[in-house]
Parts: sequence; structure tokens; C-alpha cells
Amino acid sequence: MSFLQRSTFRFGLRVALPVLLVLAGSIMFMIFALNEMAGEVDRIDDIATERSAAASLRAFEKRMRQIHGDYSVWDDAAIKLYGEIDKDFANNNFRDATRTGVFFDAAYLLDERGQTVFSFRRGGIAPRSALEEFGSPLQTLIAGLAGQYAAFDSKVGLMKDRSGAIAVVAVGSVFPLSDAVPPPVGRPRMLVLSHTLDDPSIRQMGEDFVIDGLSLSFDPKHVTEGVRLLDPSGKPLGSLNWTQRSRGNEAFSRVAPMAYLTLGIIGLTILFLLGIGYANLVAVRRRERQAVYDANHDSLTGLPNRVALTRALEVAVSRRPVQPVAVLFLDLDGFKEVNDSYGHEMGDRLLRRVARGFEAICMRRGLLARVGGDEFSLVLDNRESVASADEIGNRLVRYLNGPILIDDRVIAIGTSVGIAVVDGESITADELLRRADVAMYQAKELGRSRVAFYDWSIDAEKTDRKRLADELRDALATDALHVVYQPIYEAQSMRPALVEALLRWDHPRQGAVSPDLFINVAEENGLMDAVGDWVLRHACRDALQWPEIRLAINVSPVQFRNPGFDRNLAAILQETGFPAERLEVEMTETHLVTFPDRAQHIVASLRILGVSVALDDFGTGYSSIGYLRRFSFDKLKIDRSLVHGVSVDLETRRLCEATIGLGRALNLEVTAEGIESEADAEIMRQAGCSYLQGFAFARPMSAAAISELLNESAREADGSHALRMA
Repeated sequence: MSFLQRSTFRFGLRVALPVLLVLAGSIMFMIFALNEMAGEVDRIDDIATERSAAASLRAFEKRMRQIHGDYSVWDDAAIKLYGEIDKDFANNNFRDATRTGVFFDAAYLLDERGQTVFSFRRGGIAPRSALEEFGSPLQTLIAGLAGQYAAFDSKVGLMKDRSGAIAVVAVGSVFPLSDAVPPPVGRPRMLVLSHTLDDPSIRQMGEDFVIDGLSLSFDPKHVTEGVRLLDPSGKPLGSLNWTQRSRGNEAFSRVAPMAYLTLGIIGLTILFLLGIGYANLVAVRRRERQAVYDANHDSLTGLPNRVALTRALEVAVSRRPVQPVAVLFLDLDGFKEVNDSYGHEMGDRLLRRVARGFEAICMRRGLLARVGGDEFSLVLDNRESVASADEIGNRLVRYLNGPILIDDRVIAIGTSVGIAVVDGESITADELLRRADVAMYQAKELGRSRVAFYDWSIDAEKTDRKRLADELRDALATDALHVVYQPIYEAQSMRPALVEALLRWDHPRQGAVSPDLFINVAEENGLMDAVGDWVLRHACRDALQWPEIRLAINVSPVQFRNPGFDRNLAAILQETGFPAERLEVEMTETHLVTFPDRAQHIVASLRILGVSVALDDFGTGYSSIGYLRRFSFDKLKIDRSLVHGVSVDLETRRLCEATIGLGRALNLEVTAEGIESEADAEIMRQAGCSYLQGFAFARPMSAAAISELLNESAREADGSHALRMA
């Protein structure tokens, strides 16, 4: 055998044959794999379709439950479907609804003894009662409600009617939606709604969930196929079926040519691709690990983030048996001022320092996470650490009681801690975290840099204030508020010189609501601008009938912080025709301390309009002479707390005289509030007060009463003038 032949034989035996065998094996394996893949695709498609069909049925049942809740938990229904029912109400809301069949095609009302009160079907009177129509399956649903009647307690099930059609039936109690209507006593009436699974309904379900040929089958041979339909007692009713397609074979026929072509290319490049693939795999795995870390940790402090905290909290509250869990929610006090004063870079460094300190305190106690800008949270999930939650919270507070030194800057901040503890109660992670957050805000309201535990009364109070805010919004819309006026007298002549407008609210159920309460609620819920504009508009219209006196109106700090306040006031003056020179706006030092530059701009704008500005409640805040000199006030009003007891307390008298002297030295007219006796009035008059206001002269009164008071004052003045002339 020649050298060439031997070389060819050796190449064929050692290289070509193995390559051909590998190639043949690869082709056979590829064909087998593609066939298996086609079969698997078919199986997956069948499973996905079955799940979609089941989901479409659940969605139908869920919609029926929601529709039932809309019709049964309803104040009007609770009023008109008990006792002797309102037939017009029943026809308009139930009979007419069954005619369209959009939400349900049959409606029945059962009284407290289970007897039929009304029965409607497809726009007419149903030929049979609900129990006659649906039989024992409906009784099973009703029995499941016995003894546990409540709002939104409806149960939904599939059952056949007398015609053999399958319907989705919802049954539940009729209850009022709001506290305005009392709930039924004893066993409530039951509302039964049903919707037949007819061809349009099945077809719509198929379109919504992209299921080809979805249909309802009653054939016993197909009951085990598709999605079985069972009534509440477990009896099979039929099944949902659909058109079977072999998507795997379709995919195989399209992919096979390209697969064979690719197989040849793979044979030439497999080693190269394996090397590249391995390198890429290593890189991908590294990036995946980094991505998982980044998704669960805060990039600034390195602590776990809200996602990781929520996941850990979900695990803690879902343990069985239930174990005690505590959540501490921390918010830094004064952090915003650090950012504003030193910049965000310093704020970031401070957050890293605080995180390290908190981490040292909480080490091995629980999971510490940064959940927001300057917010942290700690999960304690064992009995020992939960028992020490208060001690840990106070340690965190004490850690920030001392100053922190960063780059020779001494930074003083604090932290408010809210704690929510659950032991034996089934609760979600979000709810437990919310309770801790609520407790944290309670700690801030109590003075900051302290620990507060969650209490049910906190939520109850917030609910009451939210309800009051909604009712205040309605009162604004319906003009249910009213304005009263308290006269302010010129000290020497004792004639009315001004009236101060005061807002009042007579609640339909609570009676008179304290202005301190509803004004505070209005400020919390963004209603203060609307309330202030309402008062200003009504007061200006009333005061047009009193051309001889001026009008004083208090302005909330929230209104004053509005950059457009002066424009709003000018627009209302133009709308009502009230002269700007007869208006006096009263503001407190709260306006000045918080935003002095903006306050100075607004005061200047008001004076340009011709409106006078008075500093109200002087003596209760900072009482700063600097503010009196900086701002161009026209008047100074001494607070009633400073005036109280001036006729019996020498020290109080000296203090009032000094305050009046200060005002006069700055060329300010001085008004004394809270005058309750003629002796108080005489002392303040002798001390140099320009105006007097208080119950000693007049209480707040209606606009009509003010008109009568001014007319009486004018008659007295005319009489005095006539006597002097005589």
C-alpha cells in the first residue's frame, strides 16, 4: 500500500469516520429532539389553554361576585328592600337589569325566612322561585352563609336551572354601604343574581382569554376533558372544551429545514462556539449575581432595600404556627435641613454614617433596611428580639441624640421610631409595615426623637379626620358653612370700627364643629385655599352693606405660603367689588418664621393693592421685634392669653403696657383681643390701645345682627350729636 493510500486510510479511519458518525448521530438526535419538542409544545399549549379556560371561568365568577356586591351592599338597597319593598326601585334596578342581561339575567330576593320577595328573569317575572329554579345547589350556597352574615359575604357557584342551562349564581346578604343606614337586625335578606353561560358568554370568554373554539359541552364522554364544571355540591355539570391544535408539529415543519442547515454549520464551528459560550456563560453568571445583589440592596448604604425587607417580612408573617413579629420604622428628623444647608453630597455621607451606626446596634437582632430617602426599617422575627423592640428603638434614638462630626462639621439630627408588633394575628407584610409607618408619624407628632407603638386608635383618628375632610369638602360645595362677625371697637369713642370674619360649621350630625379642628383638617387635606377663598368671598359680599366700617379676615399659614395668594385676593376683591382699603388681613408669626422672604414679598404685594396687614396673636409665638421692624405692618393685635387677667394681675398689666408701648413706638395701631370686662377695657384704653375686641362688648354674630348693631350705633351717635347741638 502506497504512502498516499495509507494516509487516506488513516485520515478516514481516525478523522472522517468519527466525524461522519458524529454527524449522523447529531442528525438522528436533532430529529428526535425536534419531535420531542413538538410533543412538549403541544402538551404545554394544552396546559396553558386549560389554565386560560379555568381563568376565564374564575374571572366570570369574580365579576358576578363584584356585581352582587354593587347591588347588595348599597344604602338604597338596604332601605328599599326591607319591610315592604319599593317596587319601583326593584323594577328599575333589578328587573330592567335582567332585560339587558349585561350583568345578570335573573334576580331574586329572599326574605328573612327564605321566602321569595321578588323574582325577575330576562326582563319579566320569573316563572319559578330561586330555590325552585336551582334547587339544592343554591341551598348549599345559602347554608354556607348561615350565622356569618356580613357585607360583601356573597358566595358564587355554578348550577343548572330547570331548563338544563348552566348559570353562574351569586347569593349574599343585603347590607348598607355606609354608617348612615343601620344594618339589618338578625338574619338579613338574601339577594340572588344569576347569569346563564350561553353561547355569547362562552364566546366572549374565549375572545377575552384568546381560546380558539371555546364551547360548553354536556356530553358525558367529554366531562373528563377540558375544564370540568361542578356545582357547589361537587356534582359534574359539563365541561368547557376548545379546538385542539398541534402547534408543535406546525413549528417542527417550519423549523426543520433551518435546523438541518444549522447542524452543518454547528459541525464546523462547535469547538469555537463552546469556548465562546463558556466565556459568555461565566460573564452572564457574574452579571446575574451582581444584578440580584443590586436589586436587593441600597446602592448608597449597602443595606438591604425595601424589596428585600418586604420579602423577609412576608416570610416572617406567613410562618406557621404564627410567631411574633415586630417592625421598627425610622425617619431621620432634620435630614432635609442638612441637605439644604450642606448639599446632597454631605447628606449622602451622613446617611452612610447613620446606616453603619444603626447596623452596629441591630447586629444579629434582625434585618435592617433602607426603605426610602431618609427612612430605615428593622424586622425582628423571633420572640427574644420582639420582646426587646422598645429597648432597640430607644437605643437607635439615643444614638442620634449626640452630634455627628463630618469634615469638621457638627451635624445634629434625630430619629423618630414607630413600632408595630403582631403576635398570633394573621396580617400581611404591607399592613404591618404601614402600621409601623403610622406609629412613626405619631412619634413625630409627639415631639420627634422618640419611640411610639402602633395603636388602633391612631387609625381610628385618621379615619375620623379623613371622613371630616370629605364632609368639609361637601360642605364647601353646598355652601353649608357660614360666616359670623365679631365687632372691634374704637377704644376712645367705643363705636364699632371693624368686624372680624369668623368661619363656623354646623355639622348635620355632630352639631357645631370647633374651628380649630376643621381648619386643621382643611390644612392637612389641601382644602385651606378653597376654604379661605370661600370665607373671603362671602365676607366681602356681606361687608359691602357696612360702608362705615372695615373688614378683618384671618389668613391661614397654608394660604399665605401660596405664591398666588395676592393674585387670588385681588381677583376676589374685583369680583365682589369690595374696596381694598377697607380690608385688613390678619396673619400670625408662623407665616414669618417659616418662609420670611416669601412672607415679606406677599405683605408688600398686599400693601400695593391697598390692603392693610395686621400681625395677629402677638405674644404667643416668637414676639420678635426684628419681625415687627422688617415687615411693614399696619396693626398689632395682642393675643387674648396676654390680656387675660390684666385688671387683677399687676405683672400682666405691666406686660401689656410694655407691648402697647412697643407697638406705638413702631407707629403701629394696637388692638387688644379677649377683653372680658369693663375694667380690662379701661386699663387697655388708658395704656394706649387703639381698638378693643372681646365678649365684654359683643360676641360673634350674624351679618343681619351686625347691620342692626351698626344702625343702633348710628342712632346713638345722632342722638348724642343732637344733644351737643342743643
